[in-house]
Amino acid sequence: MIYALRGILLNKNNNLPFYVILEMLRQRIKVKPKRKGIQEVKEKIHIMSTAQVYLNDEEIEELIRDIPFDTSILYGEKNTEFGVCPYITFYLDQKKSYAQNFLNKVFDIYAEFENIIINKSFRLRFRCDTEVWKNASSWIRSREEMLTEMTSVYKKHFIYYVGATSAESPNQSARWALGAKIRDSNERYSSIKLTFGDQWYRSNKTIWYQFVQKCLEMLNPIQAYSGYEIGNTGQFAYISPEFETVERTFSDYFYGLDIDHPGMEFSHENMFIAEDRDGLGGGIRTPTWCFLLSPYWLEKLGLSEEQIREKLNDPRIEISKIENSENPNQYSLWVRLGELSLYPVEEGVPDLLVMANELIKPIRCDNLKLTTLDAWSDDPNPRFDAISAKQWIARFDEDSTWPELKRVEVEVQKEERVDIVLAGSPCPHTGYWYTFAKENSRQYFNQGDIFPDFESDWGDAYWQFDDED
Repeated sequence: MIYALRGILLNKNNNLPFYVILEMLRQRIKVKPKRKGIQEVKEKIHIMSTAQVYLNDEEIEELIRDIPFDTSILYGEKNTEFGVCPYITFYLDQKKSYAQNFLNKVFDIYAEFENIIINKSFRLRFRCDTEVWKNASSWIRSREEMLTEMTSVYKKHFIYYVGATSAESPNQSARWALGAKIRDSNERYSSIKLTFGDQWYRSNKTIWYQFVQKCLEMLNPIQAYSGYEIGNTGQFAYISPEFETVERTFSDYFYGLDIDHPGMEFSHENMFIAEDRDGLGGGIRTPTWCFLLSPYWLEKLGLSEEQIREKLNDPRIEISKIENSENPNQYSLWVRLGELSLYPVEEGVPDLLVMANELIKPIRCDNLKLTTLDAWSDDPNPRFDAISAKQWIARFDEDSTWPELKRVEVEVQKEERVDIVLAGSPCPHTGYWYTFAKENSRQYFNQGDIFPDFESDWGDAYWQFDDED
């Protein structure tokens, strides 16, 4: 406990509310181990030591084998179990005068998320004025109550939290969760984060995509990301040392595991960002699935919509143009890189993530800090540091070796050219085509042109590619 206290008090993020510090200390005491989804572990009570390894090799091997097939697995001590969860986070360049407006938007998203989207009820809600988690079914705040509460909380902390989780504890990875931070300052971004059910998403993609687009149009975020992460919703100010250990461990095995932390929120208007660039205000994070290019970053990137579409020209990539409701002359681009995937390292470097990395590289935040708590000297568990964090951010660069000794290069296979097409279908590539269904049929077609149909003794009419010239 002495070492835990030392690590917390000496950490540079020591301006945390007192309740957070107490909670951090409480989490160092482990009780009643519990595994869900894999075999049960013997129950025991012990005090976690800084000399104790959190995950042994056997546990790591079992988890990296099973999780890609079952992301519902939860593993760890009772009420602090971790799991891999899909999430989406919206970061906003929040002006002081906009706080009430943002809370109204958070309330609307909160209501739709809980009443229409989720298929599992919230268990807990966060009460910001008393800094405790309450039973979700018996404690609900109206819009007016939240607005009044926020005014009161701002006088003490300059930040207002909104939170709800389907987990048994706020320190457990949730299948459904919402966490918002509304700041009375532009030094850090305000944010709203949603954790959503993986299994539900697979069966309701259209509903989810429409909901996300609605959120993007409503919020006008400066940055937004979606993908898989080690679920941590409910912990507003920090990520536990155990969860940060899991992130560093699993990053060696999954290219598609993102890291999205509360401590990343330093704004581009923060006086330290220009020098350190270790917060999201310093640049874009390497995408693992979906990401946003807002007007601010589009200007920094210096590319038009057409140029971006050309650089990301792949049928698996979908780019949605989001009109700016506050400025009709501006827009954002929401990019979805194929299907949601963990991308196991053993399957090779994912080509779509390489393409996205190459696009955002000029505005990438290479020095992004990936931990919220600094490790202490006798901790044997792996944690990100300044060197490994930079390597992780650049893991899709051509000269990257991340992860060391595990990286597998995969040659991108070009799609086989289609040279025979049924009449009535679009032309797959520009050039001269002919059909046996009609004499002297050879003619020039542009990609996308519809091949005409003809009646003949040959049956269905097929067009065959002849030459480009």
